[in-house]
Amino acid sequence: MIDRTIQPKINEFEDFKMARAKTYALDNGMELYFLNQGEEDVVRIDWMFRAGSCYQKKKLTAHFANSLVKEGCRTMNSAEIAEKLDFYGSWLQLTNSHQYAYITIYSLNRHLSTILDLAEEMIFHATLPEKEFNTLKDILRNKLEIDQTKVSYLSSIQFKESIYGKNHLYGQNATIEDIDMLNLEEIRQFYQKHYNTRNCKVFVTGKITQEVEKMLLDAFNKIEAAGETLSDYDFQEPQPAAEKRTFIDKADAVQSSVIIGKPLVNRKHPDHMKLNILNTVFGGYFGSRLMTNIREEKGYTYGIGSSIVTYPECGHFRISSQTGNEFTELLIQEVFNEIEKIRTELIPEDELEMVKMYLLGEHLRTMDGGLNLADLLISLVGHKQSYDYYDQMVDTIKNTTSEELLALAKKYFDPATFYVVVAGKGNSVKKN
Repeated sequence: MIDRTIQPKINEFEDFKMARAKTYALDNGMELYFLNQGEEDVVRIDWMFRAGSCYQKKKLTAHFANSLVKEGCRTMNSAEIAEKLDFYGSWLQLTNSHQYAYITIYSLNRHLSTILDLAEEMIFHATLPEKEFNTLKDILRNKLEIDQTKVSYLSSIQFKESIYGKNHLYGQNATIEDIDMLNLEEIRQFYQKHYNTRNCKVFVTGKITQEVEKMLLDAFNKIEAAGETLSDYDFQEPQPAAEKRTFIDKADAVQSSVIIGKPLVNRKHPDHMKLNILNTVFGGYFGSRLMTNIREEKGYTYGIGSSIVTYPECGHFRISSQTGNEFTELLIQEVFNEIEKIRTELIPEDELEMVKMYLLGEHLRTMDGGLNLADLLISLVGHKQSYDYYDQMVDTIKNTTSEELLALAKKYFDPATFYVVVAGKGNSVKKN
């Protein structure tokens, strides 16, 4: 019998390291990463192409090139592709970042040979049909029209413009006019240039037996070499706005969307890992200071949080929330009260210890199983970092002190460096 009046013993986290992938460089230019981690007979396959929005000359070109991959190829139309994936129990996902385009397929091992043949035809021989192109344009146009009525969307696009500049790679935002200006032939040219073996890395995670590994190598080796290795995109330094506060008036808004933030370092910077700990204390989990004060104690919002967003060259810190129009200024003031507190007072040891346990638990959870490890592996390769990054992360979480975090808060959390963007009803909001 268990005595439930006795609290279970809390054990320290032991050291744990990320599993290493087996790598291959094929003659056709493809780079393969195999991570054999999993008990179920299923694998996740991610094709990563250097085809993100940073490479496009016209807005939305990269998005449409990736979206249209599944809409038809030489031997199948969109319905036949979807039906075949469904019949063999596979799941397909297409996503874009600024740097890369991703095509992800989950497949049962017993159907892997069929799915690999389907994927090769779909990915490398897509036709990007006009009918589906027009349909996707209509869908995106309707979505954007709806988004433009939301204060959260309006504040988000303005915040990116304020931090990076309206014409910067990371500050650009598409409009309905950009959708109307799209040209299918230009999208097809983008696809031909970027979706080829010379610009492709493939990540396979899950249960990779010797038989599965041989099947994968045979399938990827037989893909015909094509394309030329692309040079890096041209990166320009961000041009943050001079005005630190921006208000977007939406007369019919019931709530205001508030974003407060500033430019910050990228994940290769030596301060980045400790800043993640500081962010977690401040607003990075449900028990954070922002949630405790502004949600639990003041009741100004249902939710508020902060995060650090990083790109290969730079990054930013962002606090976001929505609140009733009448509480907007009170919420902003409380955020800056918490900023002042964290940059002038040491974090109590019990609070810091709780955050450390939370971060170690979350990190361990992301390493639970091969399908989850895929995201960590892709992130490492995408940012051109070694496995030591995650090994060092555990050590940093365990050993960072309150004194070090206070020094970082003083260095990076100067209130004068923060931008404030508000979208909402203007009768109760400061506009300067």
